[in-house]
Amino acid sequence: MRRSPYAPVVAAGLSILAAIALSGCVVLRPGVAAQVSATQAPTAYKHIIELPQDIKGKGSLVIGSQISSPPLIFFSDGNIAVEGINKDIADEIGRRLGVGITWKQLPFAGLIPAVQSGKVDAGMDLIGDTPQRRAAVDFANYMNQATSPLVRRGNPHNIQSVDDLCGLAVAIVRGGVQLELAEETSAKCTAAGKKPVQIEQFSSPGDARLSVQAGRTAAFLGNTPVMRYISEAAATKAIFQMGGGTTYQLQPIGIITAQSKPALHVSIQSALDMMQADGTIAKILATWHTEDLALKSDLGAAK
Repeated sequence: MRRSPYAPVVAAGLSILAAIALSGCVVLRPGVAAQVSATQAPTAYKHIIELPQDIKGKGSLVIGSQISSPPLIFFSDGNIAVEGINKDIADEIGRRLGVGITWKQLPFAGLIPAVQSGKVDAGMDLIGDTPQRRAAVDFANYMNQATSPLVRRGNPHNIQSVDDLCGLAVAIVRGGVQLELAEETSAKCTAAGKKPVQIEQFSSPGDARLSVQAGRTAAFLGNTPVMRYISEAAATKAIFQMGGGTTYQLQPIGIITAQSKPALHVSIQSALDMMQADGTIAKILATWHTEDLALKSDLGAAK
């Protein structure tokens, strides 16, 4: 039985803090590198497209992830079990495609290179679908993410929005989309005659959060579902809280695959389309209290 994401997770508490990722139908939607006309309507698959034989033959889809971003993906039960939204979605994709799922822990900045090089078959973390990343890999999107500030409990710097970050040290994860928000905020600060934001980049979310806990940085600009989890989970709610209720950078996140492997992308996308259509993704998001981050379906009729 899956535990509630907000129930006490004693065994995982310290680790969270320490570690605290042959159909003719063509799907035309943002995130796909195929050269298609922008005027063509997107379509959705209504049946599973089989995996390429090299992956189906080995019986497992290898997915790279940080595995340190609850409630999306994280270790529990003493760093043995993988849990979270991404695991639930990946498990269901594997079931529908007829393979198991193998997770490989990698730093966030290493996910795209690992996918491109074939070190892993796919990447699944909190990977925002941006034009820059889309130029490097294909995306099969399954939900939205956003950015929110996380601060120490008590909010000593009274941070209610990013406008309150001028002159303060702010933590972000290296390679994350939050760098753009931090740089834009800093530019606004200096334009207004205030001190710039001191941007500190960390290799993992855990290191970034620990910097806030220790008072070395005033806030961590991170992914909204993760920030909510940390501020409400029994193991960490006495340490952290949200820095206001405003969210920024709403964007889809997806499973990334190499542009040299379009058939793999199509197989994963077909499973996600069917999961979206039959309500499976909605049920998973509701289980983890993130239904407000569901994608709005804008696909045409299934074909």
